[in-house]
Amino acid sequence: MRPPPPPIDNSGEILKQPETRAISQEQLVAEVKGIYAGLVMVESKCIEVNNALTTESEDAKNLNNAQWQALIALHRTLLQEHHDFFLASQHPRASPALRRVAQKYAMPARMWRHGIHSFLELLRHQLPQSQDHMLTFIYMAYSMIGLLYETVPAFEDTWIECLGDLARYRMAIEDDDIQDREVWTGVVKDWYAKASERAPQTAQLDHHLAIPAQPS
Repeated sequence: MRPPPPPIDNSGEILKQPETRAISQEQLVAEVKGIYAGLVMVESKCIEVNNALTTESEDAKNLNNAQWQALIALHRTLLQEHHDFFLASQHPRASPALRRVAQKYAMPARMWRHGIHSFLELLRHQLPQSQDHMLTFIYMAYSMIGLLYETVPAFEDTWIECLGDLARYRMAIEDDDIQDREVWTGVVKDWYAKASERAPQTAQLDHHLAIPAQPS
């Protein structure tokens, strides 16, 4: 196959292709440090909010739509910061030491705990009033983890289990549409089966696999 011809402007002159410069190790380290600093700030805010809005607090029960949307936006920002952190720290040109930073600081676990799970539990305890917001957040988080599953294979096992857990939340709150519930039950089983194949010794996954099979 022939390479495409170089682009030509209206005057007939060949346009120069933009230069692509390889990122240096120092630049990668600086980028990861900068992202991490911003991430920690957003993470601290999420922790503060989730601690203040305990599942039984009156403040949580009285949240209006605008406040729920603001909380979703806050947690979306944290997930985006994590996404950027993983892409930078797992960059193909990253050194082994830089690649280990995500594991060293337990970034996948922190993302799940502070960026997703705590907020999901807050939403769950405010059902049915919070159902629309919970659906919005589940779809957003599922999309973000799905993107990480495609682009950051170093933590593939974690992403698979997270996707299974998110699908299980989605399945559990579906009361109106039996067909939708069955679809999400299948999604849950698929992710947990995949996780179980990769870690057959994990008893917790066997427990998860049994849950969708139980009658609702």
